[in-house]
Amino acid sequence: MRFFLLGAAMALLAAGCGQKGPLYLRDSPPPGVKAAKPKPFEPVPYPARDGEAEGK
Repeated sequence: MRFFLLGAAMALLAAGCGQKGPLYLRDSPPPGVKAAKPKPFEPVPYPARDGEAEGK
């Protein structure tokens, strides 16, 4: 019985952890809510090898 109560308490804590208001998917937000677009991907250039930076 003790394990059941502990499990139920942990499940309730995990269910409400960090939730701020109603949750929704980004693809179908509720009316009046516009989700911010993520920053576009920018590839990182490879570092120059020895000799390439000098043009050799």
